[in-house]
This record gives sequence, C-alpha cells and structure tokens, in this order.
Amino acid sequence: MSIKTLFDRSIDNASLQEKYAALKQDQPNMRQRDVATQLEMSEAEMVYEQLGVQSLYFNDDFANLLKDLPSLGYVMILLRNDFAVHERKGVYENVKVGGPMGMGLIISSDNRIDLRLFLKRWKHGFAVQETLPNGSRFSLQFYDENGVAIQKLYLQESSNVEAYMSLVTKYRHSNQQVRLSIVKRSEGVASEAQEIDQMALYQDWSNMTDVHQFVGLLKKYAVSRERAFDLVGEEYAQPFDIGKLKEVLITVADQQVPIMCFVGNKGGIQIHSGVIHSIVEKGDWLNILDPEFNLHLLMSGINRGWLIRKPTSDGIITSLELYDGTGNQVAQFFGKRIEKSPENKDWRAIAEATLVS
Repeated sequence: MSIKTLFDRSIDNASLQEKYAALKQDQPNMRQRDVATQLEMSEAEMVYEQLGVQSLYFNDDFANLLKDLPSLGYVMILLRNDFAVHERKGVYENVKVGGPMGMGLIISSDNRIDLRLFLKRWKHGFAVQETLPNGSRFSLQFYDENGVAIQKLYLQESSNVEAYMSLVTKYRHSNQQVRLSIVKRSEGVASEAQEIDQMALYQDWSNMTDVHQFVGLLKKYAVSRERAFDLVGEEYAQPFDIGKLKEVLITVADQQVPIMCFVGNKGGIQIHSGVIHSIVEKGDWLNILDPEFNLHLLMSGINRGWLIRKPTSDGIITSLELYDGTGNQVAQFFGKRIEKSPENKDWRAIAEATLVS
C-alpha cells in the first residue's frame, strides 16, 4: 500500500463540496479556518467532510498515539489560538503521559520541542492529506469538542513516511462513517468571584517562590489573570503599549538574547526556547520567521499587553503577556533561563523598556 492509497474514506456530500469549491474559487487564499466560519461549521467538521483534503478519522487512544509519535522523526508542530500561531520543527520525543488531566509532557533532548498537552480536552483526531501545487502534504490533526484545532503535525522531507503509515493504520477508527459530535463553541467569559480580598491576593503574590504557583493563586481567588493584574497593582503588573512589541522582538534578535515564547489553547501549550533572528511585519501580522521556529501574531486581535513580575526564590521573573478582547491569553514571552538561576538581566531591561514613553 502506498501512502496515497491509505486515504480510502468516501463520503457523500456533493452539495457541501459545491459550496466549498465556489467559496474557494471566489477567495482562493482564504484560510481553512475562515472558510469553516463562512460555511458555518467547525474546522474539524471540514476535515471530516473532506473539504479540500482527504482524511481518516482516528479512535480516541490519544495517550498511546502520542507515545508513538517519535517514530515519525523530524516534523513541524503547529499549535494556535485565535490570534497566535506557533510553529516549531524538531523530533517529538521523551513523551510522558499522566495525571488527572491526562497531561502530556514532551521535551526533546535538544529542547526544540517543548509541549504541555491536556489530553482530556482532545476529542477528535485525523490523518490528513492535502494536494498542494508542489505535491501532497501529510499531517496529523487534533481538535477539541468544539472542533477547534489543538495541534497539527506536518511531515517534513526527512520524516519517516513508513512510520506515518503504520501509525495511521494502527489508530484509524474502525468505523470511518462514525458521526462526528461537535459541541457549539461558547464565547462566554468564565465566572469570577464578585468580591476578592485584594490585600490577601497581594500578599500571596508577594510570597510566591516559583512561577508555577501562579495558576494555583488564580484558582484560590477564582480570579482571571487580568483582574488579578489590576488588583495587585503596579509593583507586579503594568500595562504596556502593544505597539512596542515589534521593537522588543527586533531588540531581542539584534542582541541575541535567548527568550521563551509560549502560545496555548484549551488543549495544550507550545514553547520555543532560544534566540530569534528574522522579524517581519506583514499587514496585521507580526511574525518571527526563522528556519525552525515561526510565530505569527494577528495584532488586530490583541487588545492588551502586560508586563508581569512574579517573585521566586531566584528573584523576580519578568514576562510580557498579550491578551485579546475577552481576556484570553494570546502569547507570553520570558527571558530564557536555567532552572534555579536568576533572570537574564538583558531580557529584563528590554521588557522594562516597554514602560518608557
């Protein structure tokens, strides 16, 4: 069996195919995500219906599937949210799965791949074949209950095609006509405590000894990130002009200051650690375009930027954080550091400079 004959699922949806073809003919450069919106369906439904692609539906054994991904070799991994796309190339290795959320921890030996995956949020998986002008592209794609993409893995020229075929054969659902269940996406804002003890929150923030204690602090006070920022005040949280982010990235690149860039969604977080090189602005998009790391930020969707200072046993850790209009985090930037070491002073100076008018 060849890789192309692997995709043998048929589906009867001529009317939908016609609508898709007409939309793509009218707007050939429209992203699949936006096409789905126009067709009033989720991106997962588009993949299932084989609109513009051929696909095979997976069973839900995502934990074991993750453990088999190292066999693919060198791949490109894409994780996105509404306003940020994070792409990283490397080998998917050192996979560990466990904990109440079915947490997947993947940190490759060379740190190219660094992922935190929440498998309880993974509901749909596909093998996908796309026909492009320069040939076929093969991927694995995973979606949440709303049909929103969590993570996509794309084969590269040096990837192990035989391992891909074996993996797809192993995890394909026994019924390729199974009905796809999609829960309509809610745009509601998470509920928060009406009254919060501001002084207690401030004291707990001041007493943090590790940045990972921050999530527990939010849960303790049932408070959103941005409300917590407002409550603790300027000692620990200050807004910055998001128009200065391009200057930050250019300075980091020019000075070769290693950073960490986090992008997350409901089902995972992907992290780049290291220096960056090429900063390109194109329309509303601010981009990092390096050989093995790409970041695409849709600046028109970013509403607020915050400079955040978190106390730790190693001193203050400074981050620049981006949020959309509904309070969802779009991306975070830190200075790269070794665990149990102080923050890079060059990073701190660059971050703090965003507050200077």
